[in-house]
Amino acid sequence: MACANSSARVALRAVCTAAVPAVAALALPAFAAGQSPAEPLVSIELRPQVKLDQSSIRLGDIAYLTTRDLQTLRRLMALPLGPAPRPGSPAMLDRDTIARWVEARSGLQTVDSGLRVQTVEGALRAQSPAIRWTGASETEIERAAQQLPGETVVNAARSALLNWLSQRSVRAEVEPVSTARDLFLPPGATTLRVRPLANQAQPTRRMLVWVDAWVDDRFVRTTAVTFEVGAWAPVTVAATGVGRGATVDAVLLRGATETREVDLTTLRQGKPVVAAKAGGEMADGSERLRRPLRPGEVLTSAHLEATPAVLRGNWAHLLARSGDVSVESRVEVLQDGRQGQVVRVKVPGSSGEVLARVTGPGQVEVQP
Repeated sequence: MACANSSARVALRAVCTAAVPAVAALALPAFAAGQSPAEPLVSIELRPQVKLDQSSIRLGDIAYLTTRDLQTLRRLMALPLGPAPRPGSPAMLDRDTIARWVEARSGLQTVDSGLRVQTVEGALRAQSPAIRWTGASETEIERAAQQLPGETVVNAARSALLNWLSQRSVRAEVEPVSTARDLFLPPGATTLRVRPLANQAQPTRRMLVWVDAWVDDRFVRTTAVTFEVGAWAPVTVAATGVGRGATVDAVLLRGATETREVDLTTLRQGKPVVAAKAGGEMADGSERLRRPLRPGEVLTSAHLEATPAVLRGNWAHLLARSGDVSVESRVEVLQDGRQGQVVRVKVPGSSGEVLARVTGPGQVEVQP
């Protein structure tokens, strides 16, 4: 029988048998020694309010039980009723629901149930009552909890986000979008663990940071904090327009671009090329523009592609092999190609084309 509910005061009216494993009917004597048939075997007084430390509910947690049979008392007190509600979200159980649950799991009847049982001969007879219910008509069940301020969660998320941004920018600003709610957690040693942000991700105007709450090294719940973000870094910006296919080398970087500090969250596509990389790794001409670069536009990875090993319209060194004989010549490249690709080339003075495999920068090879 599940009693946890997100609403603070919701009465459960149905027996939820799927919440706990089936419990075999308790083997209970019809009457204890010296007990008259009219006297209940067990008296159960339901408590109006209960606060639990554990994660599951037993009948003995929410009621006072009285019986002359010790074995019966122990079994009924240990009868499971379901999981306890989440900390900070009390739940209600009414007495009728609990009574039906106990009857189904114990084989006993209540004073007011009017139930009958069938004998071996098939005749019906009234069974004397076995349980008398008293006390509250419903019980409020609350989980013992500790309250963790929402600001503590926000601070943990902010610290992790700023650390992530510091690896991608020279300065950053983050501001939570809304006030975080306090967390109600079970008693114990609390630890907050911020989920790592993806290394390949880029700063955006709004960023979501997930924080997991653990109590005594056990995961309890997770919550998300949304931030407004600003992150500035020096990047390469086009000073003039540059056409598609231009090789990104020292000449282009010096004459057509400049370094400017830009808010990275304003970039829509690609990873920005920082000034240090543009002046070093890219100056060797190993990359070129796959699309035009407009004036004032930030140079990003979306603009770039690897420069082909051989370029259309350029000359390449051709090596042709046939057994132990090899011939070298100079050919005109008719299409761009990267290492390992097959491209069309033309031998000077010949009207036909030859297919050759690119073996390196300015190098192609023909094999039989």
